[in-house]
Amino acid sequence: MSNPEPIQLDPRRWKALGLLCTAFFMVILDSAIVVVALPSIDAGLAFSAGDLQWVLSAYLLSFGGLLLLGGRAADLLGRRRMFILGTGLFAVASLGAGLAGRAWRRRS
Repeated sequence: MSNPEPIQLDPRRWKALGLLCTAFFMVILDSAIVVVALPSIDAGLAFSAGDLQWVLSAYLLSFGGLLLLGGRAADLLGRRRMFILGTGLFAVASLGAGLAGRAWRRRS
């Protein structure tokens, strides 16, 4: 029996792991922000506890639906292109939401 060749590992794998961990952190952070914002939503809109659950459910359902849509688009257009586009769009939307909260507080 001969010795098998050693497996050549891609040196870029650590960069890819770091990028995926950062993207996962962004997703967890964004969902945590929704949970933290629930008391403010309740105070501002006088939602009941059941309505607050619907806010969280609507966020998670829309996120999951867009994730499925992004997966199909990645199959058609390429994984790397869609990952970069989706991560960039997610970051811009999060920044816009953060800045909108500041503008809303100034007007009130």
